[in-house]
Amino acid sequence: MNRNELDRIIDNLDVVFRGDAWHGPSVMEFMNSMSLDVVDVKKEYSKHTICQIVYHLGAWRKFVLEKLDGNIRYDLVNDEDNYGTEEDIIKSNWPRLVEQLRVNQEALLNKLDEFDDTLLVKLVPGQDYDYYKLLTGLIQHDTYHLGMIWVLWE
Repeated sequence: MNRNELDRIIDNLDVVFRGDAWHGPSVMEFMNSMSLDVVDVKKEYSKHTICQIVYHLGAWRKFVLEKLDGNIRYDLVNDEDNYGTEEDIIKSNWPRLVEQLRVNQEALLNKLDEFDDTLLVKLVPGQDYDYYKLLTGLIQHDTYHLGMIWVLWE
């Protein structure tokens, strides 16, 4: 069972999420430092709040998990699927949002341990791209949204 490339992807997913990333603070470093005063503040230059972005990061991990389980029908088709409902994204839900993101990350890494490099060339169920693109895209997605969180935090 060859896992060289998948292990590198898993390591990158973990580093961007947990810490020691070259680009600066990781997802959890931001989450653990975040003041409740800013998590649900709507800025005029952004469509989303930090709470919505955290929900979104968790939603995409759930997407990957569903696809790894072969769920062809699962998708994130609207804003509520992607960024949560009004009840999901309020300041009082911050601890739950962060915990759900952490749980989804842990579940994703555990699930990926079941596979080898052959996963990376398989098409994602219901999509026209492979798992390599999905998983490396998730790393890029996290990094992009870390920048958005940083801007919204300021």
